[in-house]
Amino acid sequence: MFTSERPYIFHVELTDKCNAGCPMCPRTDAMNFCKPDRTKVFNVELGLEDFRTHFTDEFCARTEEIVFGGAYGDPLAASQLLEIVEHLTERGVRLAVSTNGGLRPPKWWTRLGEAMKRTGSRLELHLDGLADTNHLYRVNTRWERIMENARAYIATGARAEWHFIIFKHNQHQIEEANRLSKEMGFAEFTLIDTIRFSGGPTYDYVMPTGERCALELPDVKAAQFRASDDGGVALLEKPAAATDGPRLGVNGIDCKSAAFNRPYISAHGQVSACCWVTGSDEEAAFFADHGLGPERYNIRNRPLEDILLDEPFASLYARAWAQDSLKNCRHKCGRMLRNKRNTLWSA
Repeated sequence: MFTSERPYIFHVELTDKCNAGCPMCPRTDAMNFCKPDRTKVFNVELGLEDFRTHFTDEFCARTEEIVFGGAYGDPLAASQLLEIVEHLTERGVRLAVSTNGGLRPPKWWTRLGEAMKRTGSRLELHLDGLADTNHLYRVNTRWERIMENARAYIATGARAEWHFIIFKHNQHQIEEANRLSKEMGFAEFTLIDTIRFSGGPTYDYVMPTGERCALELPDVKAAQFRASDDGGVALLEKPAAATDGPRLGVNGIDCKSAAFNRPYISAHGQVSACCWVTGSDEEAAFFADHGLGPERYNIRNRPLEDILLDEPFASLYARAWAQDSLKNCRHKCGRMLRNKRNTLWSA
């Protein structure tokens, strides 16, 4: 599944801590005032020493990129994110940091930008609307603070991208958000269709104030938009043709992690195939069936590369795909059920 013969691309969740209460996030108890679900969130994080131990000069030379984002936390909530970024970029590693942008003061963001631009690293700033709508999904965030932080970061010359999930309450703001992104100096504007409306066209939640709200599916899809000739946004009459066709991997499952040599490391230090399977009951059962306890694949117990080249990654996953015995793999990489993205422009 993973190999030392190709450069690694890591997906790392630095922490399960977050300042926001996004209703659809798995860390959020949406009907309990968007508070953290304490059965899933344990306030853990990876630290600088974890990266000094495993991402040595030699290993960094064989690491193409590390993406800091995850299932439960925002990387900016990790206490040593900045020191980790500096450690990695000083060793030539390109990074991507995915965040809601609501934490840390502008001076901190300036230092982050200076470190990130060393290796052409990118910030993925998730802004789902404008001043009057962003907080409807990014609950507990403050627009003014996010804008201050974004401007401080962009002023360093580091790359920043605006990522925008489309809901019914913000679909009318796509043109204005696109224009603002260019004015501020963002390098890219990307629209996203979320797959988290699987239960129906609405998603109920309760705001911290006690107000009952509901997210609604938009009337448009990300693929319906394109950049217009005048630099704005144009809406197509029909969505663009989907680019994700049937996958041709083992038994129809073309594992993205295997294809890109892209392991996942959780905030607990556990190494998994990807963010979709990590911590799941299915993963636990799969490992237990082969006598693999959690201590075997934790970076605080064994060298990272020893874990990557050992089971279950060496052969057990491929065997399970051939037997079509892993539901999550079939669901995500067989049927391609992931968020759909449409980058309207990129500098």
